[in-house]
Amino acid sequence: MVKVKKGLDFILDFFGFKRNSKSVRDYLNDANIRSSVYMAFIIIVLEIWMIIRQFRKYILPAWSNEATFAKLGVTNNLELIFMYTSLYWLFIMCSVAMMIFAINYLKKKQSKRALITNLIVGGLCVLWTLLLIKESKPADPIGLTTLILVYVSMPFFGLAIIAYTIYRYKYNKNNTALSVICISFFALVCLLFGIKVGYSDFAHAPKLNTDGTINIEKIKMITCFLTMIIFVACLLIWKPYFSIALLTAIFIIFRYLLISYPDREFLEADEINYYTFLISLVMISISIYHQRVNEAKKDEKLIHDAAYDLLTEVHSLNYLTFNITENQRVNPEACKDKMYLFINLTNFKAINIQKGFDEGNKFIIQLGRDIEAVFEGDIVSRQADDHFVVYTDVKYYQDKINMLDAIIKKRVGSLYIQLKIGGYIPKDNDDPNRCIDRARYACNLISNKYGVNFLMYDDEVRHTLVKNQYIINHLDEAIENDYIQPFYQPVVWSKNRELCGAEALARWIDPVYGFLAPAEFVPILEESRLIHKLDKCIIDKVCRNMRTAIDEGRPVVPVSVNFSRLDFELMNVDEVLNEALTKYNIDRHYIHVEITESALSDDTDFLNKIIGKLKQEGYAIWLDDFGSGYSSLNVLKDFMFDVIKIDMKFLSNFENNDKSRDILDCIIQLANRLGMKTLTEGVETKEEADFLEAIGCGRLQGYLFGKPYKLDDFEAMIKEQKLKVSKTIL
Repeated sequence: MVKVKKGLDFILDFFGFKRNSKSVRDYLNDANIRSSVYMAFIIIVLEIWMIIRQFRKYILPAWSNEATFAKLGVTNNLELIFMYTSLYWLFIMCSVAMMIFAINYLKKKQSKRALITNLIVGGLCVLWTLLLIKESKPADPIGLTTLILVYVSMPFFGLAIIAYTIYRYKYNKNNTALSVICISFFALVCLLFGIKVGYSDFAHAPKLNTDGTINIEKIKMITCFLTMIIFVACLLIWKPYFSIALLTAIFIIFRYLLISYPDREFLEADEINYYTFLISLVMISISIYHQRVNEAKKDEKLIHDAAYDLLTEVHSLNYLTFNITENQRVNPEACKDKMYLFINLTNFKAINIQKGFDEGNKFIIQLGRDIEAVFEGDIVSRQADDHFVVYTDVKYYQDKINMLDAIIKKRVGSLYIQLKIGGYIPKDNDDPNRCIDRARYACNLISNKYGVNFLMYDDEVRHTLVKNQYIINHLDEAIENDYIQPFYQPVVWSKNRELCGAEALARWIDPVYGFLAPAEFVPILEESRLIHKLDKCIIDKVCRNMRTAIDEGRPVVPVSVNFSRLDFELMNVDEVLNEALTKYNIDRHYIHVEITESALSDDTDFLNKIIGKLKQEGYAIWLDDFGSGYSSLNVLKDFMFDVIKIDMKFLSNFENNDKSRDILDCIIQLANRLGMKTLTEGVETKEEADFLEAIGCGRLQGYLFGKPYKLDDFEAMIKEQKLKVSKTIL
């Protein structure tokens, strides 16, 4: 049954009974239009050649013989020229009109010159019919009928060109139906010309001799008809069944016309060659059709792949920007009251990690469908990953955002994934790519803000963008001029609240923007992959300050320095640490390496090797922000740390939430069993500190014991005994 179905599909496809897509149909039509340019040019050359032949063979000899004028019934040279060349000039006119029409049709942009030339050649084809009055009429009815049909076809051909030109001028686009009509009438003129000339040749051929022989030198052939039928076949490459029906009908009709002429005989050998020619021409037409269809399908796939995202099947970003640019050029009114939305999901990698990439891809596909459903009628495109761009109406955009947010929350369930959207309302003819960048930037600004799902790009956002670009451009200058300095936040023992260390936190005091908090420059440097320069600077300054304190005989405490995930990608951390410690002759026990939990979720093997190497070299490794991510227990399973820094979120609403106390107790007991010490950050009240001491948390950090201080203030606090340095600091 399957083989039968495949066989039936093959037959239907071979003969063209399966419906083609619009793009394939347009491709076939454009291919026919292109063919008509070449065919028309060939006809023009051939007819010029025929006119020259007519002049040499008939017209020029007749000019020198007055008797010939009288015999032919002409009174002047123009009538003589018209008699021998009128049909050829008609065919040249028709071919010139077709070539000009086809060339203008294939142009993407229609100029006024093209419109005018179309109207001129179309009008001339209509007026050409008037010359039929002067045309010498054949005596036989078939020849006369064919001649009249040639002249009648011309005005319809011209009217089709004029109709197409008016449509193109009014709607600024091609009309496939009118182009098919133009090609059809041009093909009809070619066919009728071939029939008339071919039939005339056959009708005037000599009769058979009495002995059954033929004078080969004097016989005229039907070559013109066969030539024109080739042109018709090349011009009308449509469905195979159409080519078969059309060509067969034409050949049979012409064959009937030939045998209907009295005293003319079609030889058996010619009959065989005649139908062999028909079969060959039909097969060539079918072959060309399938070749064009295959090329059209390839082009269709390329166009589809360029216009649609391969995973989600929503439009690509190129499609969106191209269409908006075209609308701005062709129909600027349609671009009013529009806006760009840049859509992103924060922490989307949680789906890939917990459910796998296949499920992540399915989620992205469904997300694309959800966005298209919410923003129905708008252009929706996927930029990359979980990033989408929407070009929508300003009206009701907030309602649509809320609707999409509700859908996303329902789909993600308990996963910590949030919808983030940046918006931008463009000015007249703003570049779409720049508009998208601004919407994306607005989206990035709220990527870490809980509960905020939309931000519009405005002057305030633009000011932030300028400042962020300033940060990127002036980082090296800030490092060189010591605008960036480490601030020190105290770390104390929980039992006696004595100072046992400090955390170095970067602060930027800029001559233009003044004091810059880490939240203002750290995310920007991470995004631009410059964060390693900042962290290397902090390491160097911490070691330098420590060396100065030691040389001056002042007490020093261990300092923990933060490293992000990008630091391990962008620099060799152990080499940077060793270089700084060697440069200032600092013992490794005085530098603690803090690694954020989020940095450990990407490449476990790679980071395990680095951490192992650092521990072998004598560095204490601390896990920062434990409990802030979704894979905390996995981190404890896969890595070995000296100290776990418990995230301050566990202390939020500490007084009213008993669960926080139980969770903190469990974490500390778990760390003790795993051989890891603990530190809790964000301690702000004595009650919190007493509770943490009671459950066995070794170290405490927070505003209760001191904010981050610049070096002079930190050392002054130690000197004034406001921070008492513990005898046990390592």
